[in-house]
Amino acid sequence: MPLPGREIRVSSWQELIEALHSLPIVQLRGGEGNHLRSPYVFRGMDVASWELQSSLQRLAKTQTTRSKIVEQSLLRSFRKYANAGTFDKQSQWYILAVGQHNGLPTRCLDWTTSPLVAAHFACGEEKHKDSNGVVWCVDASILREVNMLSSPEVAGSLHGIAWVYDTRLLEKSFEDLDALDAFAGDLMLLWEPPSLDMRIASQSGLLSIMNSEIASPNTFLEKHSKTYSDLVLRVVIPAETKSQIRDMLDQNNISERSLFPGLPGLCGWLKRYYGTSW
Repeated sequence: MPLPGREIRVSSWQELIEALHSLPIVQLRGGEGNHLRSPYVFRGMDVASWELQSSLQRLAKTQTTRSKIVEQSLLRSFRKYANAGTFDKQSQWYILAVGQHNGLPTRCLDWTTSPLVAAHFACGEEKHKDSNGVVWCVDASILREVNMLSSPEVAGSLHGIAWVYDTRLLEKSFEDLDALDAFAGDLMLLWEPPSLDMRIASQSGLLSIMNSEIASPNTFLEKHSKTYSDLVLRVVIPAETKSQIRDMLDQNNISERSLFPGLPGLCGWLKRYYGTSW
């Protein structure tokens, strides 16, 4: 399947910084105090040729007819076997966010509002050091407009408020996943989950979610990027540049130590920091 949007390649740290901080990625917002603000969200991936695919899709693989059953069973079992009282009086959206955060296969994808955090994940795994990495950039303001054309009563709830949902707005618009799935047409919503712990806050994390457990974010963005040329930009980091960018991210305090607060993150950073360069 073709990858959506425009693609550029960088060959150095300087070129990466320029690519992720130039127009239209960072814009002067006249209606927001004349600040430079980016309407984009970012996702780093170790292998540039990978499609955007949720962990639920990878789990179900080609068994699309079972995806709904698998999703419902995962959420039901996650709620049932969690510590007593963990999810009392919590919405399905809260449970979904906690599950995604802790590795439960879901239909969600992780994104961040920080391009350098995304660059960390594009250069994060030594086992993929010989593969090109990529930072996906998706314009949240254009995505909101695309969703409004598909379903004005849905995305219209964000109009004049925000580019992305928070949990309260999502709960107000949809009672649960079944309510979201009931809407016809394609939707790809951006959702800022609650700061369940320091990791989400440190990573400036947010999620995307489709209105079907089998809907492909890759297909959605590929379709609409043909009409909206600035919707998707993919910044490819060649394998031979990863080591330099990895070291410069460390220099700017973007590492496992800062993004995964706690002893596991600290140990991951120390293991790489005191090892040999890629």
